[in-house]
Amino acid sequence: MNEDEKYEGEVDFEGEKEGIGKKVRKLPPAPVAAAVVVLVLAGVLGGYFLYQRYFGRTAPEEVSAPATQTKVPKLDPQKEKTHLSRVADTQGAYFARAFDLFWGDVETQRGKFDWSLTDEQIRWLNEEEIYPLVIVKPFALWDQESCHPEERYEAEFDPRKGYRIKVGKPCDLIAFGQFLEKAVERYDGDGIEDMPGLTIPIKYWEIMNEPTMQGGVTGGMGEELKFFVGTSKDYLEILKTSYQAIKKADPEAKVLHAGMAGMDRNFRDFWRPVFAQGGGQYFDIANIHTISTDQRREDLFVIRFKRFLQEFGLQGKPIWITEVQFGRLAEKPEDLESFEILVTKASVFALAQGTDKLIYISNWTDFWPSFANPLRQGYEGQEASEGKEEMKKEKKFKVSPEVLASSTHQVYLNLVDKVNQFDRIEKIKEEYIENQGDHDGATSNIGQYKFVSGDKSVYVLWGQAELPAEISGQVRVTDIYGQTGTMDASLINLSAAPIFVEPSR
Repeated sequence: MNEDEKYEGEVDFEGEKEGIGKKVRKLPPAPVAAAVVVLVLAGVLGGYFLYQRYFGRTAPEEVSAPATQTKVPKLDPQKEKTHLSRVADTQGAYFARAFDLFWGDVETQRGKFDWSLTDEQIRWLNEEEIYPLVIVKPFALWDQESCHPEERYEAEFDPRKGYRIKVGKPCDLIAFGQFLEKAVERYDGDGIEDMPGLTIPIKYWEIMNEPTMQGGVTGGMGEELKFFVGTSKDYLEILKTSYQAIKKADPEAKVLHAGMAGMDRNFRDFWRPVFAQGGGQYFDIANIHTISTDQRREDLFVIRFKRFLQEFGLQGKPIWITEVQFGRLAEKPEDLESFEILVTKASVFALAQGTDKLIYISNWTDFWPSFANPLRQGYEGQEASEGKEEMKKEKKFKVSPEVLASSTHQVYLNLVDKVNQFDRIEKIKEEYIENQGDHDGATSNIGQYKFVSGDKSVYVLWGQAELPAEISGQVRVTDIYGQTGTMDASLINLSAAPIFVEPSR
């Protein structure tokens, strides 16, 4: 195909849907508040990146370090197979939904590329041995203005550009595809035009975030959820263009479609035409989100999502849940023990239903007000303004010792220790009910699963049921907080709280 055709995203599309977002009142600029909300939303891993994006550059730099021709190591296969995302600086967890790659942040004007900020972000990820999932945002204001002059395309929280960003389909899909091909080539680690000093390549790309969120909805920090203004057809064209560009630069790369924001009817209505009109050709990994998860959704939507994919012959696609949030974002639950049981049960239950990766929104480290968020409550006891300067020097947020010692974080660390790496899961017994509400999933009453990794195995058990017959003799029993004891299997009494059982060493 010729140069003008290679990223053409047009598709033959039946039943085009109107954009589902509502027009909302435009808020006046609020420089400090808006910037703080953006930074807080980024969490521990992304906060430094957003600080630099919004405050670190006063003028675009159009000269970046020249690309290199030195091939870098591939991702470690064992680390790539892990299943739980990194929270704080946890060892043994590698994946993170690392940052948003905005087209306009790199191609600051048509044909003028500034890789300096993105390079800095990637260097930090490399230093921390993080395997990044990068969210592609196909938005550049200079492009958007050429075909989306209307106010309805404007979204909030882009302070560096004067609080204006537009989120319609790219006006020039060919130019967007060419940019994305350059970005993938720079960070793929193949030794051709790579970023200088690259040590961990980017192999996973997510095409936008929740395109059904088109305004009129408020998020957990009071922000407007407006990530896209467009139709299902528009999104499919972006997905196709992105997939073609990524695979052209790096055939080994994996593409995720944007996270489906849940299984509500209006979300299904948006995604049904995308999948029905061949969208499955343009992603490798299916992607679902679960926010404000409670006991009525302990499967994290996986059971319903798998059924939805099957309608379009997509049942063979791996599934990642790239936003896993338990409870409310910024409110510590009153019944903390029930919350911590939920975190354990839901994580294990979702993995047992076939989920490959869980990317946590770690509200227990980043958002609960009783803990010191670096921007909301200062940087380890300093004033917020001083904390920003320290953050800039350190290149990351520090999580306080209080947070790292919290019971909820111990629950997460125990999950990483017990079920982050496995070759297969054997279902011994499970009983669950599927709840009927639009926001609901399944509730697990009995779960008995065997996680097998090489010659090692760990059983995860809960619910009123007999102990599996294959468990006998002296065993090690670990509760959800990582507290371990040795006992005879005949003395184990199962309950609603999961336990982890391993052969005694």
